[in-house]
Amino acid sequence: MARTRCRDTAVSWLFLFIGIMATISIRVINLVLSFGPFWPKFFWYLGVAGFFLYFLYKFRQDKVLRRELEKYQIHNKISNTQVLDSQDREFLRTMLCRLRSNKDAINYFFIFSSSAIVMVLALYQDFIRR
Repeated sequence: MARTRCRDTAVSWLFLFIGIMATISIRVINLVLSFGPFWPKFFWYLGVAGFFLYFLYKFRQDKVLRRELEKYQIHNKISNTQVLDSQDREFLRTMLCRLRSNKDAINYFFIFSSSAIVMVLALYQDFIRR
């Protein structure tokens, strides 16, 4: 049996980029308030639209995964120690590839780090720089 490498699709990387862009956009709103009313609104719309697209994509991916789990009945087969056929193994290989992807870790890094950076900058801007 030939084993293929786990590869992330270009679409999944695109939606990771959209999620990161949305994360940063929402977090800079407070920092751009002093630049006039356009920029906070711009970043708010950009962030909300980005989150909408990103979570729509993630919802669709989860829905497909749940449907496949039902279709292959993997949980029941493993619980009852049934033999897994080649389709079951391919499904599990695909699932493991998804779990091994670093995209979620990258997304979490941007969420946590941008939140921390913007919190420090906002505290400085609001309370120290006065």
